[in-house]
Amino acid sequence: MQQSHRIYRSCRRDPAITFMHYILDASFFFGEFPFSGEFATTPGVIAELKNLTSKMRLEVMRERGLIISDPDPASIARVHEAAALSGDAKALSATDISVIALGLFLAGMVVSDDFAVQNVCRHLKIPVQNMMQKKAKRRVWRFICSGCGAEIFSGYEECPICGSPGVKRWTKKNHTKARNH
Repeated sequence: MQQSHRIYRSCRRDPAITFMHYILDASFFFGEFPFSGEFATTPGVIAELKNLTSKMRLEVMRERGLIISDPDPASIARVHEAAALSGDAKALSATDISVIALGLFLAGMVVSDDFAVQNVCRHLKIPVQNMMQKKAKRRVWRFICSGCGAEIFSGYEECPICGSPGVKRWTKKNHTKARNH
């Protein structure tokens, strides 16, 4: 319970933030978290809510003004670009992409426990808040050949040099220049 209060305290620390939308991933609806403020989510998140508890929480949020909206196409395109550069593209669902894009579009804070969502948000400089899991660190994912150690660029399932499968590895450094070949 105490950890969830960080969502609201984090905005109070920055006096420059006067208004903030909280963009909710499905994980918000699965827990018991206090809430206040302006909240938004996407139709894809609503479709993921299957159990009675999460649907009841959704109804309470709707009564309190939850905004349900799709992001604009330009924001979705920027999220796809950032996910490709960070190496998280394969880990994100269409719903994850829509949540991040809505955060970009509304200039809000994304609330999610998904590490890939958090990582792409950080690459796009979108504020992100976890709820129950620890915060993900910003990472750039690369695929490295398990045989010869060469970097495998996007579009390849296996190493073009030796044919061995790739293994996902991360680095703290941004290798966007190398990845754009």
